[in-house]
Amino acid sequence: MNFKKIFRYSALLIFGLLWYLGFSESTAKWLFEHHYISDDYRYGDLYRLSNLSAFRVPVEKCPTPVASASTNTNLYLIGDSFTEKERLEKNHFKGLASFHRYFIADTTYINLDSTKKNILIIETVERHARERFANVYSNLRIGENLGKISLQNKENSIKKAISVSIPYNTQRHEGILFSSDFFLTIKELKAWFNWKVLDRIDEKVRLSKDGKHILYYLDAQPRGINSCFDKVEEAEINKIVDNLNQTYEYYKKMGFDEVYLTIAPNKTSILASDLGKYNHLIERIQQHPKLQMPYFDVYTPFKNSKKMLYDIGDTHWNCEGKQIWLDMVNAQL
Repeated sequence: MNFKKIFRYSALLIFGLLWYLGFSESTAKWLFEHHYISDDYRYGDLYRLSNLSAFRVPVEKCPTPVASASTNTNLYLIGDSFTEKERLEKNHFKGLASFHRYFIADTTYINLDSTKKNILIIETVERHARERFANVYSNLRIGENLGKISLQNKENSIKKAISVSIPYNTQRHEGILFSSDFFLTIKELKAWFNWKVLDRIDEKVRLSKDGKHILYYLDAQPRGINSCFDKVEEAEINKIVDNLNQTYEYYKKMGFDEVYLTIAPNKTSILASDLGKYNHLIERIQQHPKLQMPYFDVYTPFKNSKKMLYDIGDTHWNCEGKQIWLDMVNAQL
């Protein structure tokens, strides 16, 4: 028996299987569901980027609410990662006939049930508010071109099926291979050395002045449309408010009974606004005298609270922070 050949082919097989994990999303999902690999985000997205041990705290698991009696209300939520489906479900809201959630960057076509009360909430994190409302927001559309969209989706499926592109995902691959606590400890040692010896941390994170909070670089950087410290002229605020008013009217005319805005504050805005001159974007929009669109003000209770309302190693609100917003919504419902 040629042991060299056996070793060579065995190594090739193992290497091929490990490499395959970077291409198959379904395999990664199966491995996670059967507890063969750990959740890559279990300590938060910012810890995942930085591997700084001080922020290695499990993301808080929120209790699942008990379902409440159904009423005549349909709730439609357009949002980003603060209100993604992993964080919210129908039971979080009181007395709904149905709950529909869509990603804010997608264009989606729906039909409204006119026999029900239809409520729409548009949610965006602060760092993307200037981009989202640089124009009238109209990505959620009512009963338009449904047949055309169906045909387009079918064509896209065919193109995807015959595509020769390779669906390799570096982040997924690294998450599968190196997300165990053993490898995280090694990454932490490297991150500690870079920080303490070389005075360097991952370029996608920042630290507050006291070093107690880890932040996302987009909203903590000195300048840029996503930054808390980028100067926003009054003319731009006026334009955003005008676009919000037109967005409000657009959806009211489309058949929604109520339309609300939510701007989730950046972690930097609440915990590290002293890193620069804060532009007060949320307040300037919400307190604008010409704003007609109703809103849920999360910024004020967050800013006034002495509690930690964000997950330690994550950009998103924790259970208590999310509940502040849910209480506002449910009171209105």
